[in-house]
Amino acid sequence: MPEPILSVALRNERDVVQARQRARELAALLGFDNQDQIRLATATSEIARNAFRYAHNGMVHFSLTLEHPQHVEVTIQDSGPGIRNLQEILDGRYRSETGMGMGIVGTKRLMDGFNLVSTPDGTTARLVKRLPRHRPPLTVRDVEQLEKNVRTAAIESPFAEIERQNQELLKTLQELRARQEELTLLNRELEDTNRGVVALYAELDERADYLRRASELKTKFLSNVSHEFRTPLNAIISLARLLIDRLDGDLTPEQERQVRYIESSARDLQEMVNDLLDIAKVEAGKIKIRVNEFEVRELFSALKGMLKPLLADNTAVELIFDDPVGLGPLRTDEGKVSQIVRNLISNAIKFTPKGNVTVCAKATGANRVVFEVADTGIGIPPEYHEAIFQEFSQVENALQDRHRGTGLGLPLSRNLATLLGGRLWLESEPGAGSRFFVEIPAIYTGEAKDAVSRGKLPTPDFHRAPVLFLDDDEQTCSTFEALLRDSGFQAIVANDIPQAQAWLDRHVPAAVVSDIYLGDVTAFEFLEGLRQASPGLPVIVTSAYTNAQETLAHGADLFLPKPLERESLLQELRRLTGHGGTRRLLIVDDNEVSRYILRELLDQPWLQLSEACNGGEALRQIDESPPDAVILDLLMPDMSGFEVLRRVRQSSQTRDLPVLIYTSKALSETEQLELASLQTSVVRKDDVSARLSAQPFVQWLSNAGLTPTATLSKSNG
Repeated sequence: MPEPILSVALRNERDVVQARQRARELAALLGFDNQDQIRLATATSEIARNAFRYAHNGMVHFSLTLEHPQHVEVTIQDSGPGIRNLQEILDGRYRSETGMGMGIVGTKRLMDGFNLVSTPDGTTARLVKRLPRHRPPLTVRDVEQLEKNVRTAAIESPFAEIERQNQELLKTLQELRARQEELTLLNRELEDTNRGVVALYAELDERADYLRRASELKTKFLSNVSHEFRTPLNAIISLARLLIDRLDGDLTPEQERQVRYIESSARDLQEMVNDLLDIAKVEAGKIKIRVNEFEVRELFSALKGMLKPLLADNTAVELIFDDPVGLGPLRTDEGKVSQIVRNLISNAIKFTPKGNVTVCAKATGANRVVFEVADTGIGIPPEYHEAIFQEFSQVENALQDRHRGTGLGLPLSRNLATLLGGRLWLESEPGAGSRFFVEIPAIYTGEAKDAVSRGKLPTPDFHRAPVLFLDDDEQTCSTFEALLRDSGFQAIVANDIPQAQAWLDRHVPAAVVSDIYLGDVTAFEFLEGLRQASPGLPVIVTSAYTNAQETLAHGADLFLPKPLERESLLQELRRLTGHGGTRRLLIVDDNEVSRYILRELLDQPWLQLSEACNGGEALRQIDESPPDAVILDLLMPDMSGFEVLRRVRQSSQTRDLPVLIYTSKALSETEQLELASLQTSVVRKDDVSARLSAQPFVQWLSNAGLTPTATLSKSNG
């Protein structure tokens, strides 16, 4: 309940001046700084002058509210005919040649609270200003003393008040000029900083592109090397087994020992090759997560059978699997989880001379599960707890001669755990055994993010059209990638509006798919802002509760009910974005190795590749089922690429078919002119082999309008 302090009747101009003076005196007594004193006095004067000029029986009431938050309240009433176009004035839409209404809008900005009610019987304005935070709370006794001080304060003449107003105006202008100079200086500094930031971003992008290419090359190299290694290794292992099984005659004990050493070494090398390739794939983002639902009990049962051979070599160790009581089914990559736990159990058995290895799993908070592998083995010194997760790192110990590993199992396990959205750590002391822990989400939602990168969404792939999904339900989010798999679209999943907005500040999606209810808020305001900022951006709203008409009224192009159906979603995304899905590309080359390299480089979900080994076969395929584009070699035994290209251009159905010449031939000036006249581009084979990059082909497809919708990065430039 407001405590009244003072009232001023508005009978003449002097009373308006008096109301202004009282407002400033009251603000000064309440501890407001000079700026807030001027704001309260100016706001009171403006509304009081309106009440006196356009109405009659005006009154100004000053009061204090002692409930938290404490504030001073100025109520100005009149008995006039009311204010026409009030809502337009409050919204800032009213335009008047006399300036009427501008004072009301200005007053509203000066106050912490402003309410104006106008009827044909009169108008009431309520102005609220919160008390300064630094002053102690007021009591009823303080209000009584304040009322006494205000009433006894001397009233200055109107001329003195005008002089004071002029001084206040001059002081305000000086402060504005100083701030303008500071702002100009700050803008110059920001421009310099912006130039530096833009240059830094360009350098970082260049470095990131270099690292990405280096990672791709490393992965391709390791992949090719591993394939080359596997063939002779498999042959060595098979031949060793033939000798051990005595299929071609008996062996002496010494010969059998030597052959078993050969087999063991070959298997170790094979395991190293496989681990190296897996690590390279994880680092390069080439490992695919295949989500399926499974029971931990069934996983443990499979691991028991898989690890029996290790126990046969070490009968002094007992492997115990605790029953996972109360643990529901997991929805993640069962193969990756099995690989992690299997590596940990294998290490535990190797480095436990006698005792037991215990495996258990239990649920934790936030819908996560922890696997624990505990042993009674030799243990690991604390200083090596991180070193063992480095590639090829091993701790010297007495058992190393008997169980010599590759040093890749634990680094791979930690990388796989991170890939599943979890983490891997250990607790161990020498002589006291080890306990390894793996914590992962019970429902896979994406790769884990550390404290620095948490909340950041991935940069869009260059070959897929990004679709921004906004949904706060973890289980629903886990399905978005599956909905867009092999479609040419990339799912970018945000769990809240700030996260989505941060991503939109740097990138432009092909479309946005948003739920309406995000925790305690709705996405309506976000969608309306999105529609104003990007009028042509397709927006799809999905919900299990909201009706279609309500969502369309807030700027959505389409409403789809939950749960989303893959075919329906893809059909609408392709319709709204103009993205047609998979593109058919024909590779024409008589060299099998060249075709293989192109297959590897162009292995993208949005490309469907077909091959022809000569010109005649190419023309037959083009005639039966015209592709979207053709990569064509020039030198072929039956028919040159020039002849194939001429026939393609002569046909009305394929006259505009995009064709790229992929050749190692040194072209003469005449040949270059002919290819230009036949509307085709050229990529040299030796240029591609030097860089081993798909970029020239993707750029050509993009220029032909055949790649998924291009992603635009926002920048200041």
